[in-house]
Amino acid sequence: MYRKILISFLLIGLSAQSLANNIQKIYFNLGTHTEFFNAIQTDDQGSFRKFDFAPTIGAGLVVPINTHFNFLPEINWVLPQMLEDSNIMINTLMFRGDVAYDLVEWLRLRLGTSLMWQNQHGRGGKVSMNNGNDQSTFYYPDENRSSLNNTLDIGAEFMYENFALRLQTYVYSIFITERRQISYTLFLTYYWDRTTK
Repeated sequence: MYRKILISFLLIGLSAQSLANNIQKIYFNLGTHTEFFNAIQTDDQGSFRKFDFAPTIGAGLVVPINTHFNFLPEINWVLPQMLEDSNIMINTLMFRGDVAYDLVEWLRLRLGTSLMWQNQHGRGGKVSMNNGNDQSTFYYPDENRSSLNNTLDIGAEFMYENFALRLQTYVYSIFITERRQISYTLFLTYYWDRTTK
């Protein structure tokens, strides 16, 4: 058992060293994340959320595959926030990997996948709301729950010198039509080229 764990860590260490030698750039993201575009009702009139201001920070690596293709692993953190007017705190981490194609000097197309880890921390309590005909009492959870989702990600990045603007979409439940949801992030990215002195 211990031997398998030791061998696993050794292989991961060797892979990390090989990856570190090939890293061309390191980048830093700042943006906002909108979860479940056009699927969450926002008011009594039946409007759905199109944009949400959820500050997001992250960092990633550019590992060249060939002249036009790069591998881009990254991690992003949607800063903790209260869900609407409730007593529920949401914390989201995105562990991502894209293969990017540099179509032209100023346009990069991205295709990849993410593991989305979301933690919801309920602080308890109750609220009285209109249920259509009358008032009802609804209770907030008072426990901690986490979920892990895998997404298909498609993005476009508009490059200018060391900066980029990116629209990144995340498709949940790609093969189950009735459960499929789309989230997106808008990023401003700074690329630091570690190969230049």
